[in-house]
Amino acid sequence: MNFPILQDVIERKQWETLIRTFLPVSVAVSYSFLEAMHIVNDLLKASSNEVAANGALSDVMRDYCVNLMSILKLKHPIQWEEDWKNEAYLGIICSFVYRDEEAFQHLKNAYNKVDDPPQSLLLAYISAGRAFDSFLSSKEVKRLSLRAVEKGVTYEAALRMAALARDEQDKDIAEYWDEKAEEAERKMLHTPTIVPNVLKDVFEEKNGCQYEN
Repeated sequence: MNFPILQDVIERKQWETLIRTFLPVSVAVSYSFLEAMHIVNDLLKASSNEVAANGALSDVMRDYCVNLMSILKLKHPIQWEEDWKNEAYLGIICSFVYRDEEAFQHLKNAYNKVDDPPQSLLLAYISAGRAFDSFLSSKEVKRLSLRAVEKGVTYEAALRMAALARDEQDKDIAEYWDEKAEEAERKMLHTPTIVPNVLKDVFEEKNGCQYEN
């Protein structure tokens, strides 16, 4: 039996073989930053398709993506630092596999890189900060939530405000923002999606979602 060749496995999109046979570092040293990030994107899409059939495999695939991106961050520091969305994207993927502390730290790093964080980053940062260990205080969550909705009443921002109102046990305000969320969804008003610049060419606009520039 011949041992699989990395390039063949990736070209054929044999993702289960990839994660069971090759370490993430093997991908990082064999491909450029651009190529490796596209492999991350392909693997993430495959993991989403795998959720219903095999949730455990899906988690392993996503965990592989986190580990690969972490290596790329170290291997290509200049390219990594050129775009804050690289760091934010890594944090978001960490949250998919419940690596909550890492998710928060990466999103905090991204937040600190931007003088005027866009709504997408504010909401992602809040989400990570409200994880099991509550990395952000309730006061900070409120401040960031208000800052996010000031940038526009999107479906996601309205849901954040509704959640904030429920945290504060204000039923009337929560219902108000629920209605705003429904209205925004009907109008397809969504917060732009955080995707690194190197993946802009494969970004798929769905249900009114747009790319975060």
